[in-house]
Amino acid sequence: MPELATILVQASIGVVPLGAAWFAYKASTDANRRTAETAERQTALEKSKVDSEAFERARDIYDSGIELLERQLARVQGQFDQLNEEAEEERDTLMARIRLMQHQIEDLETTVATLRRQLIEIGVSPAPRTLLAAPPLPATEQ
Repeated sequence: MPELATILVQASIGVVPLGAAWFAYKASTDANRRTAETAERQTALEKSKVDSEAFERARDIYDSGIELLERQLARVQGQFDQLNEEAEEERDTLMARIRLMQHQIEDLETTVATLRRQLIEIGVSPAPRTLLAAPPLPATEQ
């Protein structure tokens, strides 16, 4: 039996290093898993950082594009306003000229009527009205 006791003592002494080895293995795998998780988090953080920087650059480009479009729109609006003012001034000038010409035509018609009457009064037969008359002008705003 002494051999059995020796074997039991040797087995129990052998179990202690096996237990320590198992605990070391378990601690090592846990440490490796934590290291891998930390590396994954670090990779995700770096990817998030890169995505954030790309978003910031894209937003800056977008904002500068919007600012450029707003400046162009303001410039085009200014040009439109200037052209509109010039068109209104030109229209007013043309309307004033038309009114002046209408008054001159009325004055000429009055003068022609007076001259016809004077010719008739002195006995001279004036030319027929159809030869002198021009086609009527369309009615315009005054």
